[in-house]
This record gives sequence, structure tokens and C-alpha cells, in this order.
Amino acid sequence: MTSKRASEKALAELHAKLAEVLKEGLAFKDEDGKPNPALLNVARQFLKDNKIEAEAPKGSPLGELMELPVFDDELLGTATPAH
Repeated sequence: MTSKRASEKALAELHAKLAEVLKEGLAFKDEDGKPNPALLNVARQFLKDNKIEAEAPKGSPLGELMELPVFDDELLGTATPAH
């Protein structure tokens, strides 16, 4: 029985191609100047799956996200609404 597994080289090439497609895709914006939300989600998951993390320097867009308030649902007494 022969193995149908992809070679390490093929997987590395696929990984690199996906990273390049995501990078190129994020350059495209809609008529409001915003990137495709689905593509952002794929890029987020790609980074998470590959354990990519970033520092959040003050004054940077990522750093500004760190300054947003954090809400604790238990303290607020709210629950996720059922649909």
C-alpha cells in the first residue's frame, strides 16, 4: 500500500502560498475602504493556528485595541441572548 500523504516540501509550499494569498487579499478594500471580513477571519485563524503573536506598541493600531475596555459578562449580569 502506498502512502497518499503530501511531502513536507508540498505542505511548506502550500503554507507559503496561503500566506501570500492572504497578504495580497488584505490589500483589497471595499467601496468603504474596509477589507473583506471573511478574509480577515481566515487570516486571524491562520495566525492563531500557527501560534503567531505580536507585541502591541503604544500608539500603534494594535496597541490602541489593548486600550479598549474589557467587559465581564458575569459582572454586568448579562447573558448571551438566545436566538
